[in-house]
Amino acid sequence: MLERLRNLFPIKERYAYFMSSASGPIPRSTYEAADSFNKLLMLQSSAKYEDWMDVVEKTRASAAKLLDCDSKNVAFVKNTGSGLWLASRMIPWEPDDEIILPENEFPSNIFPWLSLEPLGVKIKWLAPEREDLPRPLVTPNSVASLVTDKTKLLAVSFVQYDDGCRRDMNALGEFCKERGIVFVVDAIQGLGALPFSARESQADFVAAGSQKWLLAPPGVGLLYVKQEWLEEPWVPNMGWLSVQDPFKTELSSFASTEERLYDSAKRFEEGTPNFSGIAALGASIDLILEEGIDNISKRIHSLTNRLAGALQTLGCKVVSPRWDNYWSGIVSFHHPRLNCNIIYQTLLENGVLTTVRHGWVRVAVHFFNDETEIDRLISIVKNLDLLETGPLS
Repeated sequence: MLERLRNLFPIKERYAYFMSSASGPIPRSTYEAADSFNKLLMLQSSAKYEDWMDVVEKTRASAAKLLDCDSKNVAFVKNTGSGLWLASRMIPWEPDDEIILPENEFPSNIFPWLSLEPLGVKIKWLAPEREDLPRPLVTPNSVASLVTDKTKLLAVSFVQYDDGCRRDMNALGEFCKERGIVFVVDAIQGLGALPFSARESQADFVAAGSQKWLLAPPGVGLLYVKQEWLEEPWVPNMGWLSVQDPFKTELSSFASTEERLYDSAKRFEEGTPNFSGIAALGASIDLILEEGIDNISKRIHSLTNRLAGALQTLGCKVVSPRWDNYWSGIVSFHHPRLNCNIIYQTLLENGVLTTVRHGWVRVAVHFFNDETEIDRLISIVKNLDLLETGPLS
């Protein structure tokens, strides 16, 4: 298995790479897919435009399998933030409408909603429910404490980007459905690593960029749009590719634009897409589907349990929830004696790549990681601690 992973992910020859929460490495098959598509552009360009579109639709079908939805509900966007912005503009807002946002969300899931304040929309911030946890768990009970008759939307990360807390999407989706609350999900820190179902979560909108756990190049992302939002002709980013006959450009044709709209989420793909990025994303999603998301999740659970347990034996505080289904591929920790930046820098100098967020060392574990890499990280932290404190007398 280790040899297979090294072949799939050449980065393993150079690093123990624990940065998928920032940017995941692309596998060899994804590189080859992008290279093949770029070769097509070099040798044939738009003489093979039908092949371009075939790649897009193949990737759309694969994305729909991963999201557990119909392909007509999947659109390609630039990144998570652009998908969430589109969602924010789809809702018919009225003054004093309220949005519930957990504290400490990544800015991609904050700025689109803050930008609605000039319309009179109000943000209500959900604080951590427990003193021993730095971030909100975001449960139906905690959300209920903020709900009023003005509550219109809940926007939440599937997995919190810094402490790695996973939220129960299905429970939150049912809660929102029962109360007529729009449910929006930022899925970038979980999609590709953990099981997720747009259908079972009953989400209205789901956005996820390609460059993290989906193991694809940056610059492309996925947007899921629930069917009911496709029944209205409102398209905030209306463009020439929002309609089924984009080359029909005589002046009289624009009077019938609503009738010409795609009846699918393709209507939100306003202009020429990142074809090479979509080709690469399709290859990465196909690899994830081939591996099996349940198998990937179990692998991540095993590796993160190994990591969290070893860190605790060193006296480290693991701030990431590890119980029930709150765990994810992110294990963030701080050391009782060592500064996080010293740990980060020492790991980096030894070829172990992590990130630092809010005074915590953040370790992102994906299925391509292995036990030897976990043990290598632990050994470095342990030896650094001994160097700082000196041998025990």
